[in-house]
Amino acid sequence: MKTLKSAKAKAKREGWLKFVRNEHDELAIREGCYYDEEGANGAVAFYEQYLRHTMGIHAGKPFKLLPWQKDDIIEPLFGWKREDGTNRFKKGFVWCAKKQGKSTISAGLAVLYLLTQGNRAEIYGVAHTREQAGIIYREAAAMVNSSPPIAGKLKVLDSKKRIIFPSNGSFYQALAGEACARGVEGINPNLVLFDEIHAQRSRVLYDALAYASAARPNAMMLSVSTVGVADRTLIWWEQYEYTQKMIDGTIVDPNVFCFLAQADAECQDDFDKCGEPEQWRKAIPSLGYTVQEETIEQHYLEAKNSPAKQNAFRRYLLNLPTAGIEKVVNMQCWNYCCEDMPDLAGRECYGGLDLASHEDLSCYVLWFPATEQDPKAWVLPWFFVPSAKIKEREANGMAFYRQWKDEGHIHEAGGQRLDPQPMLDVVRATLDLYDVREIGFDPWGADMIANPLTDEGVEIVAVSQGLAGMTAGTRQLLDDIEEEALWHDGNPVMSWCLSNCAADQKADGLIRFSKKHSSDKIDGAVALAIARGRGLANMNKRNEPAIYF
Repeated sequence: MKTLKSAKAKAKREGWLKFVRNEHDELAIREGCYYDEEGANGAVAFYEQYLRHTMGIHAGKPFKLLPWQKDDIIEPLFGWKREDGTNRFKKGFVWCAKKQGKSTISAGLAVLYLLTQGNRAEIYGVAHTREQAGIIYREAAAMVNSSPPIAGKLKVLDSKKRIIFPSNGSFYQALAGEACARGVEGINPNLVLFDEIHAQRSRVLYDALAYASAARPNAMMLSVSTVGVADRTLIWWEQYEYTQKMIDGTIVDPNVFCFLAQADAECQDDFDKCGEPEQWRKAIPSLGYTVQEETIEQHYLEAKNSPAKQNAFRRYLLNLPTAGIEKVVNMQCWNYCCEDMPDLAGRECYGGLDLASHEDLSCYVLWFPATEQDPKAWVLPWFFVPSAKIKEREANGMAFYRQWKDEGHIHEAGGQRLDPQPMLDVVRATLDLYDVREIGFDPWGADMIANPLTDEGVEIVAVSQGLAGMTAGTRQLLDDIEEEALWHDGNPVMSWCLSNCAADQKADGLIRFSKKHSSDKIDGAVALAIARGRGLANMNKRNEPAIYF
């Protein structure tokens, strides 16, 4: 084995000493690794000569890597080689704030690997849900279709979330959820891109893919994510701690690539410090390019005046793990995703019913997953209140009940107590108009709705309102809102219900909605969490027989 002195002398002599940045690199040199500047430049050139931006004002223009994307991600990944010429890094972790182009960089990596890894290369883009896995796939597919030289070699198969290289049998495939874990044992990946791993509740799929990746000498598994809610039981936290230990030198590992853009830890306890532009620059490497300081400053001022938003600011803009979700729904993200609803007739959807109170607000809501034709998931709610309760609320200074009723956002249903018939009529109408796959319901007091629907052959499932029964749907709903992946037409009753939500959660990650105050209503949020949970369960179930969706 070379001594460190002689290895660094060789690096200096051959002109690549400037790429030796830390003790991980120094150990790699001692083990025979070297820096191939031509290889690094070739990967950069691939992005900038062959790929095009696919969205926004730059759509169709050549893809120009930002300085941090070029210097800190692409060049190290493709420049560092082992003695045998294979890539040095077998595993990698990239952590940075939202809206930094993580998915775009990942999509470019997928296309590059697909074209350069020889016969029968296997590339996988992985996420916790079908919708999230589709983000990298759609970006990669758009990159292929927008580049004539690449489009002439690769073929996009949208129905299978798959991109193939027909001449040599290579392919890229999107994978989603724990249902895939049992099906990955026979695969042989060249590259695995794990998107937003902070949302992965179990390590089963990650571990299965990690072992599968070990078979190829040039394989790499790369996790690209923001940080999540602190939970030492989850795989993301294990990766995050490993990254921190590599950065501070506690662990020296030449085989693992790490990039962490993050504000100082003091920001977790001092929100005034969160307002320092220096902290923004540490966490947001695209600041001044795709993200402007004025935007971050506005978010900071809003959060400073609204403690409910401060954890979201820390997590999504400063890339700091948060202790938990307090005032649970990010209403800024929810309000942003408001626009006129498209025609949803015939579209697949999942329902949620909440009749927790026979004397006040009840809700039926449909959640429509994203499709190839419409990449947006949608929410469509209906609310029902006995007429006496509308008058009572109005007398108590809550005139908005009457206003919502007059505007058609609330339906009168009964006098003193809820009459189930108007709700049944709406449910039956939706069964004719949409492809309602399943309806979940709160079993408490819901017999008058559930029994007739069951008798009519409707697929209806009781959902326990305990922490175990509500966690999957609640957490996925919160992630959807934070990721601006859930769209609606601005129904004010649903927005009010969401804004009233606090969180009942445990250290083991279990969570459900609860009220801040007894007078607040959260029925719409509960119904939506039920619908989202049924959609998640059925899509995972759908993926069980095979890897592909």
